[in-house]
Amino acid sequence: MQEKSTESVPEESRRDSTKIYFFVVAIAALLATNVYFYVKYKSTDDKVYELTEEKVSMEAEIDRIEAELDRLTDQNIELNAALKGAQDSVRSTIATLRAELAKSNLTREQLGKAQQEINQLKQQASNYIQEVEQLRNRNAQLISERDELKQAVSSSSDRLAELEAERTDLVDMVKLASAIKVSSISVNGARQRNNDRESVETRARRVDKFRINFTLADNPLAAVGEHDIYMRVIDPNGNLVTTEDRGLFEVDGRQMQYTYKTKISFENDGAAYTLQWADARGFQKGTYTILLYADNAVMGQSSVVLK
Repeated sequence: MQEKSTESVPEESRRDSTKIYFFVVAIAALLATNVYFYVKYKSTDDKVYELTEEKVSMEAEIDRIEAELDRLTDQNIELNAALKGAQDSVRSTIATLRAELAKSNLTREQLGKAQQEINQLKQQASNYIQEVEQLRNRNAQLISERDELKQAVSSSSDRLAELEAERTDLVDMVKLASAIKVSSISVNGARQRNNDRESVETRARRVDKFRINFTLADNPLAAVGEHDIYMRVIDPNGNLVTTEDRGLFEVDGRQMQYTYKTKISFENDGAAYTLQWADARGFQKGTYTILLYADNAVMGQSSVVLK
């Protein structure tokens, strides 16, 4: 019995050693498998991360290009047909690239192709931006030239207006200087007597008319020939004596009513003139003022006192 027990011990030891060996081999195989999958998936994760970074970088480049286009658009630059077509082309390319980058699981080959297209887009956008900047500078130059021209025109218009005002002033001065003026004037009340004789009268109830005697000053600028003469008679109450026709004439651009109108012939020879005026309503006591006008200006004035 003791011999049988002694032989069975080594046998059991060998079986235990075999189990340990296979256990170690299984653990080693498991560890090797884990290491393999760890390395494989880690490499895949790194590759995915790298592709994602490239994708994000491309999208950022597209964003910068589009932002520059938006900046130029906000400047409200009027584009010609060629530039408008270039802008549409750039924006169309941006939309296409965004759609491609939005796809999931892009391969490196696809990203490489997208990067090439972005490089072409950058060149296309750069050319467009350069042309738009040139157009903007040209527009700014034209606006500056236009403003300078407008300023020059405005200055010319102002100067022309000044010259016109000066010319008008000179014309007015010449007209004023060429108006005939009295050198002496007197007004008397007159009474009509028999045989067409007249006598000077100062009593109002006996005055039939006023006799206005005047001479004209020498004036080489005045037109030789007939001149309209307008007379205004102011009665002792300060009222203008008017007639039924209530005629008007102009003095210094103002319309005025006259009492009596006639004509004289001016020859610039110092001749004496006489005007006669009668009031159908008769005369009253007080001071009458007689004002004479010609050539849109005052000729002279005088007064007479009736008792």
